[in-house]
Amino acid sequence: MIKDTVSIRIIKSSLDNIAKEMFWATVKTAKSSIIYETFDFAPALTNADGDLISIGTGIPVFLGVMPIIAKAVMEDIEKHNLGLTPGDIFVINDPYRISTHLNDVALAMPIFYKDELIAIGTIRGHVNDVGGMNPGSWGPDATEIFQEGLVIPTSHFYKDGKLNTEVVRLILHNSRIPDFVYGDLEAFAAALRYAYGRLNELCDKYGVELVREAMDDRIDDGRIMAKNRLKELKKGEFFAEERIEKYEGMDEDLRITAKIKITDDKFIVDFTDNPPQVKAPINTTYAGVYTAVATAFTAVTDPHVALNQGYLEALEVICPEGTLFNALSPAPVSCYWETTFYAVDLIWKALAPHFPDKFTAGHFLSVVSETLSMMDPRDNKYKILCEPNPGGWGGGIDKDGETCLVSVADGETYCHPVEVIERDYPIRVERMSLNFDDGIGHGAHRGGFGMRKDYRVLADEANMVCSINRIQYPPWGVEGGEDGSCNHIVVIRDGKDIWDGGRASDFTINKGDIVSIRSGGGAGWGGPSERDPQLVLEDYKNGLVSIEEAKEVYKVVIDSNDLSVELEATKKLRNE
Repeated sequence: MIKDTVSIRIIKSSLDNIAKEMFWATVKTAKSSIIYETFDFAPALTNADGDLISIGTGIPVFLGVMPIIAKAVMEDIEKHNLGLTPGDIFVINDPYRISTHLNDVALAMPIFYKDELIAIGTIRGHVNDVGGMNPGSWGPDATEIFQEGLVIPTSHFYKDGKLNTEVVRLILHNSRIPDFVYGDLEAFAAALRYAYGRLNELCDKYGVELVREAMDDRIDDGRIMAKNRLKELKKGEFFAEERIEKYEGMDEDLRITAKIKITDDKFIVDFTDNPPQVKAPINTTYAGVYTAVATAFTAVTDPHVALNQGYLEALEVICPEGTLFNALSPAPVSCYWETTFYAVDLIWKALAPHFPDKFTAGHFLSVVSETLSMMDPRDNKYKILCEPNPGGWGGGIDKDGETCLVSVADGETYCHPVEVIERDYPIRVERMSLNFDDGIGHGAHRGGFGMRKDYRVLADEANMVCSINRIQYPPWGVEGGEDGSCNHIVVIRDGKDIWDGGRASDFTINKGDIVSIRSGGGAGWGGPSERDPQLVLEDYKNGLVSIEEAKEVYKVVIDSNDLSVELEATKKLRNE
């Protein structure tokens, strides 16, 4: 029989588009700004076996997780005899089953065509509060998972197409902001139902067997593409280590490592030499470290690939159970993102000198996230602001670092616009600017600048929670480039700094206080004295460096009268 390659190609494009349409359907219907503005979620389609077919726009840290969700839900349905009928939607947030933390609630909808299971729609996103000891359900002080919020095993969210009110009531009664939680979960469910209808339309038009064939073909495409991309990479073994600042109760900072081996058909990352899981919320689960490897692998091979299960088959992740990168219950995981992002950064650091066309020097890394929770005096409703913040990226071999860009594993996310902050919360944004005070890593190609954002709290009282890293260990430079600068948050009261740090829980913010969020600058690539003098001059014109800094750091003498480089003086200075 002749293969209908034209129709198969159309179907594969349609499957990609369905995942993208799921994304925009969620954005248009979500209740919380962390979904519709920040985009802290991701939708995907898998085949009936749970193998990834297509994934919509979303954060990279979810890349490798989506098929894990589908497989976990289907396994639980069978294991626990939950029952499955067309129209069912399941909810789960158990981090040891589907990774990340309790805030990342996932929904999965088995998709039928004429009573035959053909696919699974999945979506997961950050739900701003699922209970626990801290508003926002995360913070630096948890020592076990049960302090972090409600753990939801695979359960019916919709059953036979009808809302399972018992489960929904249980979830909402454990949240400080139930209306926002319900609104976001219903937006996720709507996106899944949309995918259900679109996939059935494809089967009506082309036939279910051809749709299945297109799914299999998509996975085969991924296998071939991954193999071809791996052949293009330099082969060998690579290593990197980093430090994570200790949390309360720890004796010392944590040393973390990764060994990477690249062969013609495998991308192998070994996390064996790492600490055991800790009684602090920076543990991540296996799925979390797996998706970190998927992020780095995609970056070094093809950042624009239509990701699918076939492409991911090239990955091999070695990580013993019970360790920081493969934690088991009851390890706390609410701030997992810092460790997961460090897993990406370890691979990045190991490979950057060897793949300068793929990676930059080190960046600010942390999400630099905070929660501000308060009673809004304008409508007497409890509000929780949670957001990622952008920072400085490292310079590359042929470019300066990006300024005010979100962290590597945050990818497609955005920070909140000022207008949304001031509309939705009793907060006035008094400053949003480049973080000149903390600086950057200088180099032949300098790092990008971090951000400073000042929030003045207008509520009678607010609660602040934060847990960030790179508060002592700055981004790493390459080939003589200087290290970048660190992240921190400052609380200002009556014009005086009353707190400066990176980790806080249940910190009381008074009315009129300023919470000043300051992300670090990226590291440099190459020695500063190798920087093109004309680039230094442009930085001076743009207010990014001073005349003194140009001379002392870059060995460039600038004539401030006619805004030119004094070439002879610069040559002499650089030759001294």
